[in-house]
Parts: sequence; C-alpha cells; structure tokens
Amino acid sequence: MVDNNEEFEVANLTPENVEVSSTNSIADELESKLLVGEVVRSVEDAYLLYCNYAHAKGFSVKKGDQRYFPGTTELQAKYFECSCEDSKDEKRSNEKVPVYLKPTSRSKCKAKLRITRQKGGEWKVGRFVVDHNHDMVAVDQRHLLRSSRNISHAQKSTLEAMVNAGISVSNVVSYMENEAQGSQNLNFLRKDVYNHLSRMKKHTKVENGDASALLHHFINKANKDSNFFWNVQLDDDDRFMNFFLRDSRCQVDFEYFGDVLSVDTTYRTNRYNLICAPFVGINHHKQSVMFGLAFMSDETESSFEWLFKTFLDSMEGKQPEIIFTDQCQAMMNAIETVFPYSHHRLCQWHINQNALSHFGSLNGDSRFKRLWNKCMSHCESEEEFESTWRIMNEEYNLSGHKWLNNMYALRYKWATVFSSHRFSAGLLATSRSEGTNAVLKRVGNSAMSLYDFVQNYEKVQKSWREREKVEDTRCHHMKAPTMLKNNPLLNSAADVYTLNVYKLFELEFINSLNMRY
Repeated sequence: MVDNNEEFEVANLTPENVEVSSTNSIADELESKLLVGEVVRSVEDAYLLYCNYAHAKGFSVKKGDQRYFPGTTELQAKYFECSCEDSKDEKRSNEKVPVYLKPTSRSKCKAKLRITRQKGGEWKVGRFVVDHNHDMVAVDQRHLLRSSRNISHAQKSTLEAMVNAGISVSNVVSYMENEAQGSQNLNFLRKDVYNHLSRMKKHTKVENGDASALLHHFINKANKDSNFFWNVQLDDDDRFMNFFLRDSRCQVDFEYFGDVLSVDTTYRTNRYNLICAPFVGINHHKQSVMFGLAFMSDETESSFEWLFKTFLDSMEGKQPEIIFTDQCQAMMNAIETVFPYSHHRLCQWHINQNALSHFGSLNGDSRFKRLWNKCMSHCESEEEFESTWRIMNEEYNLSGHKWLNNMYALRYKWATVFSSHRFSAGLLATSRSEGTNAVLKRVGNSAMSLYDFVQNYEKVQKSWREREKVEDTRCHHMKAPTMLKNNPLLNSAADVYTLNVYKLFELEFINSLNMRY
C-alpha cells in the first residue's frame, strides 16, 4: 500500500513538472562543462555550449567583446553575455527628451562566460558568472529566446528554393511548421525567416579577398604604429558587419580637439553599399580633422551602440563636450546610452530642410519665418525662447502641429540658447562631416573595394595633416595684424591665437565695442 505522501508526489508529476525537472538536469550537466579551467574545443563550440545551457536555464545569450593577440587577427579572448547585460538610463533630463521610449528587457545582468587562451594554446573557460538579476523564462516559452532560435543551413536552402520558386513566405513557413509538428519544434520564428530573406536581398557579402586584404592592412599598420586601433564586428554568419579604425595621431588630435565631434552617416559610395561614418572635429586653425573612420552595414541602434562604444574605447573613455548629428532616432538613442555626459546637438541645417515639408503655406510667411529663425539661433535667454515660441504658436494656431510639438520636446538639442554656455567651436550643423564626406566621395566610387577606399582615406588624412603643418609654420613666423594697434588685449590675443582664430576673436571684440570697420 502506498502512503499518502508518496501518492501526493506521484500525483504532482505532471508533464510540466517532468519537463522542468529534465531541463534543470540538463542545465546542471552543461554547467559542469563551463566551470573555470574547463577546456573547450573552439569559440564556436563554447558559444553553442553556452546557448544550450542558456536554453535549459531560460535566458538568452548575446556575443560580447573580443580581444586579439597584439599585431594579429588571432583571437585571445571572447565574451558571451546574458542578453539583459546592459541597460539604458531611464532618467531623463530636460536636455535628453526622447521621441519615444523603446521597450527593453535589459537589467544590467552580470551573467557571462569568458573563454581565453595562451598563444598557440587551447581554449579554456576563464570566467563563468552564473547568477542573474532577473527571472528565467518559462519552459514552454524558451524556444522563443533569441539565442535558442536558429535557421539551419538545410532549412535556409529549403526556404530560399521554395521562395525562388514563387511560393509565398507565409506558405513556406506553414509547410515547415507542419513538417516539424508545430512551430515550437521549428527552432525559429516567422520574423527570423523574413529577416534572413531581407538580409539576402540587401546585404552583399564582403569578398573574402577584400576582407583578408583589409585585415592584413590593419595588422601591418598596428605593427608600425603601436597605438593603431581597429575593431571589426561580424554578423551571425561571420561576415563583416561594421568596422572602425583610427591611428595614433587621431587619438592625439582627439585629446586636443575632441571637445566638439561631428558624425554624419549619409555617404554610401563603395562596392558593398556600406555606410561611411567619419568622426570629424575642428583643429586650432579652424580646419577639419578626422578622429577615425567607420563603415556600417545598417543604421540600427545596436550598430550605433557598438560603433560609439568602440570609438570611446579607442579614445580611452574621453567623451566629447558636444556631439553634432542628423535627426536619426537610432543614433540619438545610442548617443544617450554611450555618451551620457556629452551634449547631443541636432544639425540645424537638416532641421530647416526637414521643416520645409512640414510648414506648408507657412513657408511663404515672412513673419512666421522670422519667429522660427529667432527660436533657432537668436534668442538671448531661455525665457525669450519660450516667449517667442508661445507667440508663434498663438499667432498661427499651431498648438496641434505634430512636428512642431515634437521639435519643442527636442528644443535642448537644436536651439542655440540652450547650449550657449557650452563650447561648440562655432558649429551649428554637421557641415564638417558632410564636407568630409564630399572629399571622400571624390576619392571613392561604387566599384571600389574597402581596402582601396581605406588606403585613399589615409591619403586624404595625410594631405589634411600636411595642410595643418603649413598653417603651423605660417603662424610660427607671422603674427596677425591688429586693427587697434595699441590695444593690449588684442596684442595679447595675437600672440596666443593662431591667425585664423585671431580673426574670429578680433571680429567679436570689435562688434562688442559697436564699432564700424
């Protein structure tokens, strides 16, 4: 006869409990293979092992940073992290008002796996953090986790063959779900299929020869310049996705002139239609100077976060005082995450160009344009801005104007009165980046490889540095003539400033005296 306690335990062995018990057992077995010091055969095996462990536990995995042996493309260490590893700062100041809040599951979770090795040695687990700061996903939902989903090569071949034969994507997925006896057994979602087919259409694989030539070029540069910095981000198929480079002189320039940074991503002329993103500033001669160059496969928030974190890492964590960009929401979100201490400014030229399509008949109203331009650049105080904005809204009945209401929410990013206390080197727009793009466009074309483009970029950078050297020499041997010969302030400024900067200072000084010249 079975006692009541045994009856109770048997009665509670439901299929759900059996499944939970089974997954916990699998998780414990996999966890034993991930302890510090355990050997793994390769990076791919470690990733697969950690993904299987994550699936059994109920969390998702993302690929983290990687480190190379100095002067080589040989991996030394690789991180895999819980997908909740990072979090966005939910605090919003008046200077950082988002257009919308994107849902996020990030909670600064510290769970991760690091594998490392000695040169020529085998891969070993160097760090394994088990504890999470969030709940695990239920067993019946774990097939939905991102790192648990994967379209196999055989499935990709079937998908592509059937779609190319004219069968709709929806019917193809329905057929594969039936074959697998349910969507939960398919290992991917419908949106994964659409994403895969979209990438097949949009993304041209960087040719192996070009990628190899570019990597060897980076290695040769690093061997000659110990402070040369480069980083590459690969997609899930190990293809070039994003890359960034800067030499040692870029870091020196950023140390001196990096208070103001301009980033523009409108230029795409290269064989693979990748986005060219130069990081541009202004030197002591009011000349453009490049702090680095990036190529990106898309303009998603995750790509911008990778790019800005890479740039920040290359500059030893120094954040610019002010960053100018166009009005790209993904870039705005990434800047808020990666550069919390920088003031983000939107390009006024882009805003005015965009405004034309929203103002309609107001484009021909001179009174309205004067009020708008005053709000943009000519208010002396925040109170004057608010008063001018209110007058403009009341006179033209604009309280329900969606675009203007959106711009008002972002006023700290474009109206000069809200950043007049910050050094901006006189910039109001991303014109420096756009000018750089124009220069790069002249030395690149739609048939050019990335390797050739990078070489041409380095030639442009060399010519700009020669131009700076010419101005340095000119300033060393010449002193700017002063309009007021015996004025001690102007004479002192002429001794300190470069010729081009002194001209700006003298103009401001003369205007402050309300003098004609």
